[in-house]
Amino acid sequence: MKKIVILLFILMAGILTATAQIVKVKEANGKWGFVDANDNWVVKPIYAEASWLWNKGVGTFQLRKTDKTEGMLNAKGEIIFPQGKYECIGEYNPYPRPYIGIIEANKGCGVATTDGKVIIPCRYGNILFLHKKAIQVSAVRRDDVWGAWSYDGKELVPCKYRYVTVQDNCLIVCDEERNTYGAYDYNGKMVVPYEYNLVEWAADDIYLIKKNGKFGYYAQGREIIPCIYDDAKPFTNDVAVVKQDGEVKMLKNPLKNAAQIQVQEPVIANKEKKKAKGPAVSRYPKPNSDVDKNIPVANKQAENTFVFIICNENYPDAPVPYSLNDGRMFREYCQKTLGVPKAHINMYEDATFGNIITAVEKMKSIAEAYEGEASVIFYYAGHGFPDDKQATAYLLPIDGDASSITTTGYSLAKLYKEIASLKLKSSVVFLDACFSGAKREDEMLTSARGVAIKVKEEAPQGNMLVFSAAQGDETAHQLEEKHHGLFTYCLLKELQATQGEIDLGTLTDNVTKQVKRQSVVINNKRQTPTAIPSQAFADSWRNMKLK
Repeated sequence: MKKIVILLFILMAGILTATAQIVKVKEANGKWGFVDANDNWVVKPIYAEASWLWNKGVGTFQLRKTDKTEGMLNAKGEIIFPQGKYECIGEYNPYPRPYIGIIEANKGCGVATTDGKVIIPCRYGNILFLHKKAIQVSAVRRDDVWGAWSYDGKELVPCKYRYVTVQDNCLIVCDEERNTYGAYDYNGKMVVPYEYNLVEWAADDIYLIKKNGKFGYYAQGREIIPCIYDDAKPFTNDVAVVKQDGEVKMLKNPLKNAAQIQVQEPVIANKEKKKAKGPAVSRYPKPNSDVDKNIPVANKQAENTFVFIICNENYPDAPVPYSLNDGRMFREYCQKTLGVPKAHINMYEDATFGNIITAVEKMKSIAEAYEGEASVIFYYAGHGFPDDKQATAYLLPIDGDASSITTTGYSLAKLYKEIASLKLKSSVVFLDACFSGAKREDEMLTSARGVAIKVKEEAPQGNMLVFSAAQGDETAHQLEEKHHGLFTYCLLKELQATQGEIDLGTLTDNVTKQVKRQSVVINNKRQTPTAIPSQAFADSWRNMKLK
């Protein structure tokens, strides 16, 4: 027994003469070994070839004997892989993981780690490290057939698909030539069958699919929303935007809202087109005040001005008095007093989330067509609502829910960003809404807290001026005897008195003064309209005119 121990010690000493770290490769008498910083041998020169690799701070050393097989040592000179088993051991480590990389044996490729563990056996023709979650592999002698493995040594996708795209949430298998797609999850389970024209991760366990030119959603082994949409997007904050027959709609996450799961509609020959939506019906008295009569008429047309009006009144639980009156009379003043052609005025009464998106998309098309020569006026009357966690402001669509405003509302910051991204000569935004959670009647919306919330002031961008009805935690009130919102009434009054020939500086000053005075006298509450120009407009906006 003592002789055996002595023999083992002698054998180990032949290779390891110190415990210091290897710092370089050194040759002696035609053989190669490894030395430390003091030039002492850590591994004596016994190899026909040797090279030094570096793996994320862990030294690894490639070596070769006369049999042309390769092995691997670590920085202490300890053997990770002995010679005689692998024809090639190549380091490859694009992510912070302790992997050596590709190994080759018997004309196949695999993957191993620095501790000597083989995580992918040598049975593949090609290995691609293209993603931090999975490794792509192709069949031996067939680079047109692919699969995928996880970094912990689990086969996720069998090697039988034309290509595998590794994504953060799933693995998409596809054959682009045949236009066939499917999906696997990271447990190695096929979650979408290999039969669609498109597959994309949409949210949680939901996948966006496309078949016969139409979009739908797949989950739980079936089409939970059938392929009936002309366009569809993944879910963002549990809301997806879809388009059908030219109408944009909003869908809530169907796994969290069973009412969204639809039943496939039967195809009916010569199916009649859905009738266009008629004008909204107001429950309040019609406009009949001094600003609703004797509307001035412009001498010329504003050919390059486009108006987008959203007036939301008929919310299911909290209507906004006179919002339809406000929007309709603002349209009259735009057409008659500002000279905007009727075809250039886009009106959305009781607008849904999809209607707001449609309005923004139409703005984009106009801006693109007019190549910087168009101006936009955007007017909104309706509920605004705050996200009380972030103190950010949202427009509330008719189909929105104040209790989930971040998913069903339209962010004011997003609106400013979308308009600012357009190539426009100018843009003016009028907001007859407050964002404190209060109604025009001073009550709180049912989903709001009992205390009004002061939202952050969003900064407009681009060539933009924003003129809003109230600031901070104030309420945008109505003017009962005029059948209008107070802010809109004073705005129309100024346009009427000046026949629209008024610069924006004077307009905002006069409207602000009148709103502040009348709100205190009539409502015994403070309401302070606020004009905020973008940085690009800071020096010029006061002298500009709407017409």
